[in-house]
Amino acid sequence: MTPYFMQVDGYRVVNQANLPENAVEMLELDDFIFMNYDGPEGRVNLYIGYYYTADKAYAAHSPMVCYAAQGWKIAEKAKKHHLNVGSYEIQYEEIITSYGNQAELVLYWYQADQLTETNAYMNKLKMGYNKVTKDTAQHAFVRVAVPIGNGSYENAKKSGVDFIRAFYPNLVEFIKSNTVESL
Repeated sequence: MTPYFMQVDGYRVVNQANLPENAVEMLELDDFIFMNYDGPEGRVNLYIGYYYTADKAYAAHSPMVCYAAQGWKIAEKAKKHHLNVGSYEIQYEEIITSYGNQAELVLYWYQADQLTETNAYMNKLKMGYNKVTKDTAQHAFVRVAVPIGNGSYENAKKSGVDFIRAFYPNLVEFIKSNTVESL
């Protein structure tokens, strides 16, 4: 999976962020990306947890769970949005989180093949549809985190949305080229 995200138009990989082994085991990841990028508006973090089979559909979860469990405060209820990237519509949610003097804008969604969803249960239905119609149950959880820092929410939002527009074709290419058969 990593080679697909080493080159994102307009962005430079800074490093692969550390995801502790116990987190990989708890999330039952088949593959993942956890990278920091520098771009025109600053730093962006991308996490994609990827699963090849439907039997792990329960493992992916909202940042509302993991951020809060790590002591981050969530400012308000998640807001739903959609974004068109080429012929694809991405349905995503956003939250603002803070921990001490750090603040992040977090944009996230579930991915079932080339379909996106903000609701975990609806994502499972889309996985079932894909299993019946395409014989694949591959799915992912996608998260883009942007530091707010001294900048504004508007700057962070622009940075996050611009990054999604830049990297999403890479994700679609990965999904289309993936030859692992789902069980």
